[in-house]
Amino acid sequence: MDSFILSTRSKANGAFGTDVGPGTYLKVPPDAAEPSPIHSINSAKQWMTAILEQAAPAKGTALDVVFFVHGYNTPSKEALTRQRLIERELRARNYPCMVVGFDWPSESKTLLYLADRGKAQDSAALLVKRGIVPFMTFSLPECPINVHVMAHSMGAFVVREAFRSVDKMRDSGLANDWRIGQMVLFGADISSSCFALGNSDMIPTFSHCGRLTNYFSGYDEALAVSNAKNIDTRSRVGRVGMPEDTPADDKALDVDCGPRYLAVKNRKFKVIDGLVSHSWYLEDANWYDDLAYTLQGGIDRNSIPSRTLRMKNDFVLN
Repeated sequence: MDSFILSTRSKANGAFGTDVGPGTYLKVPPDAAEPSPIHSINSAKQWMTAILEQAAPAKGTALDVVFFVHGYNTPSKEALTRQRLIERELRARNYPCMVVGFDWPSESKTLLYLADRGKAQDSAALLVKRGIVPFMTFSLPECPINVHVMAHSMGAFVVREAFRSVDKMRDSGLANDWRIGQMVLFGADISSSCFALGNSDMIPTFSHCGRLTNYFSGYDEALAVSNAKNIDTRSRVGRVGMPEDTPADDKALDVDCGPRYLAVKNRKFKVIDGLVSHSWYLEDANWYDDLAYTLQGGIDRNSIPSRTLRMKNDFVLN
């Protein structure tokens, strides 16, 4: 299958660079190891038409499109590997979605954390303006399109800033009634405290999504490094979950994945690269079971069989 990507990387000498570009629609063939400008599609309409043709949903059946937003220290090749893996695993669980990559210009060096954060912020609005909203307008009665977003690590910061910036700009050419279904964060590199009810950083996110699921693990070493490198040194929601001492929006729920991480000894990656304690979700069968249930939305959050309820909106991954 072809892979579809919205890239915000700059282009130079026939390749993608490390600066922020205007946004490029890509259709990457299955034999290509990494995205290239030669895979470009000229317009959003042509790109979305190609996605629909490949998905081939039955007439009258909805198509689920899941945007995957990668984290920092992730080159295009690795982002594509992860996108393809997510799509395979979800489809293997009878969830015939299309996973679309949002590839922002993350560097491939851990030491460039703050540079990545700046580029993440510069890229953010394009996720909504050139990715999510076009699908809203392209949805047809005979094939409604449900849009979901899943974000890893600094990708969660990209998503939050995308929703904030678009609401702040109030773009006259952009309807403000756009809305996604499920928002999924895992190993999210944003502060836990911003999830407190009424926090202005998260109001746009909750205004434009139906449900937010936060998968976290207290054993995430990368987010400890994030605290040290980040100007914002507050605990990250992907490491400690949402704040316990103050209520969060009722749309939001936590799934503690720490016990599951510990349950599998000597984890090693077979497909992806990266720090195991930060990215292990992407090669864990139990997590994909829960993710598929979450994105499909057919089962109430309290009845998903791959998790155990601790208290309201607080679960543990089995």
